[in-house]
Amino acid sequence: MPTFFAIVAGKDEYLVERDARAFYEKAVKKAGVDVDKEIISGMMIRVEDAPAIEYQFIESVQTVSMFGGTKVIWLRNWNWITDSKQGKSEDVKASAARILKAAAESAEQVTVIISATPYDGRRKDLVNFKSTAHEFIIHSPASKSPFGGEDPQALMQMELATKRLQELGVKFARGVPEAIVGRVGQSTRVVLMECEKLAIYVGPGGTIKDSDVYLIVPTFGDGDFFEPIEAWAARDLPWALEALERYFFNESSCRPLLAALQSRLRLLIQLRSCVDAGDMKVTTAGLAKGQFATAAARHGATFGSAAKSSANLFSQNDWYVSTKVAPAAANYTLSELIDAQLACGECFDLANRGGGEEQAVRTMFLRALAVRR
Repeated sequence: MPTFFAIVAGKDEYLVERDARAFYEKAVKKAGVDVDKEIISGMMIRVEDAPAIEYQFIESVQTVSMFGGTKVIWLRNWNWITDSKQGKSEDVKASAARILKAAAESAEQVTVIISATPYDGRRKDLVNFKSTAHEFIIHSPASKSPFGGEDPQALMQMELATKRLQELGVKFARGVPEAIVGRVGQSTRVVLMECEKLAIYVGPGGTIKDSDVYLIVPTFGDGDFFEPIEAWAARDLPWALEALERYFFNESSCRPLLAALQSRLRLLIQLRSCVDAGDMKVTTAGLAKGQFATAAARHGATFGSAAKSSANLFSQNDWYVSTKVAPAAANYTLSELIDAQLACGECFDLANRGGGEEQAVRTMFLRALAVRR
């Protein structure tokens, strides 16, 4: 058994590199000045590259000093466990199995770190060595919609974004870290790069707004287009019209946007009803801590099933309702929210008849945001 054996894998190359490098540097420091250290590139471009990498790695783990010194080996950027033509090759799979076996069976004075990215989570190559490895970390990308507050990866990325913005010396609205992760959360490296870009955009000491994120930060990978809904929730008409223009530049149908808006409206109508009844007090910052839990204890049974549904406000996550949904309830009256819900239905009907979807949605937004009741 090796002194230390770590496997770090995932689709997010920034996090994989960060954790693997931390293990490597810690092992080198612990071994002292006489350490025999080696970083081997595991990046394969063609199937024919695999045998050479395998030979180099196995030779390294099996060649130890006769004087008993510690050896630290990092197989870095190992891109074999993927859903690619190369990764699916039977020869590559066999070679990968031999590499993992050699790592797990290396001499006791050897430390081995393997960082695998990109990574296909459906493959079992690495999982089979979970019990053997001293450290086994699999990083999954943040969900496309981190706003439920239940995605550890997204929450970690929001913490990194918050810290980075603070280091850059800029101020930012409460929802900015969430908005950045919602746009580019598939890559932590891109999250941090976009923080720097936004800081340059507003300048030293400037303030980044949610609308700046949607204007400056492009959607990355499978990110969702939430901007029009966030603009509607903020009751910011200029931003909303610009967001709709960007939405219809990328999308031909209004249905996904209306479906998302209706889901938000169903929760807002229930929330605003509770506010008007005196059960909650809402501001543009959301609900104070404990308000939602207190109201849920009082009225939750009235709503019936606890199964998560936009038809049941109290089946939602406390954090999501208090910080993401509630601020919009301070910008609209109950009658305005009901009117907006009915207007969504009218737009759906028009879309089903093949009418002018973009114009209908713009008209709906204008009526909702420009006219107060």
